[in-house]
Amino acid sequence: MTRRRWIVLGCLLAGVAGLIPSLYTTHLRNFRAVRPGVLYRSGQLSPTGLDLVLRAYQIRTVVTLRTVRDPGHPYPDAWEAAACAARGARHVRILPRSWLSDETGVPPAAVAVREFLAVMDDPANHPVLVHCFAGVHRTGTLAAVFRVEFEGWDADAAIAELEKGGFAPGAARRPIDAFVRGYRRQAGRQ
Repeated sequence: MTRRRWIVLGCLLAGVAGLIPSLYTTHLRNFRAVRPGVLYRSGQLSPTGLDLVLRAYQIRTVVTLRTVRDPGHPYPDAWEAAACAARGARHVRILPRSWLSDETGVPPAAVAVREFLAVMDDPANHPVLVHCFAGVHRTGTLAAVFRVEFEGWDADAAIAELEKGGFAPGAARRPIDAFVRGYRRQAGRQ
């Protein structure tokens, strides 16, 4: 091969290698497996990224944890329901709620946790993709609950993984940390 062809080939390979991180950050925001074949997590995927993940991982259920800031406006990920339907996947919206305990001592977010666990309890829903906007706090917390509930992890291990995924400890995050540390595995789940 001539020197010129080697240079062209090298430039082509460098260009393709440069596209891979772009594809990941643009289309597959914070995508990772929690338990392969059962649960995956991410931030908001692009339409291209969602289609890719639905096909490549044979996702049957997409759980979105996103909501609107202004009532009356459409959900920022409203397009997902049609994308899921086109691929034969179920689309479930679980509204985010506060992690601060109410007057009963239970955070309203416990309702979202129960809704998520109900999805995970049915193997017909698997594999499941759960996401919020960034795939860090809401999504990470539900992944931590999954680890405790279905895999028997202790709270320290679940929180360590939560932090590895970008969860930043601090005053605003204390209620989430407290919830995960206080969460107790329910009998009968595997």
